Amino acid sequence: MGDEHPNATAYRRTADAFRSRDHTALTSLIAAEVTWHVPGSHPMAGEIRGRDALLAWLTKLWARGFWLAEHDVLGSEEHVVALSTMGARRDGVDVQTRVVSVFHYLDGQQLERWFYPEDPAAWDEIFAE
Repeated sequence: MGDEHPNATAYRRTADAFRSRDHTALTSLIAAEVTWHVPGSHPMAGEIRGRDALLAWLTKLWARGFWLAEHDVLGSEEHVVALSTMGARRDGVDVQTRVVSVFHYLDGQQLERWFYPEDPAAWDEIFAE
């Protein structure tokens, strides 16, 4: 990680803050005007606009037993690509899929995110109620 782009490092810090549910760190690493594009046919799909809306969305996601593990992270001046495995573990559910996430970064903060899950059915189950 020592030679990686600062935006890739910022993403890793954001993922760590997500895992530890550190709202203060998330607030400093995610732009106020952030937009996440969440695919699928599950109840949490759609566009999440604004940091406050995203933090509320993440709180619901944590309640669904969501977890995330990075495989690789690549960064440039404006973009980060994260190759991850994402899943959920809760009563009656233990599911995961590989996901490519593409981010737009501005001034070291996450401004936009797109998800590309490998298995759309598993993706939808991750977010199901």
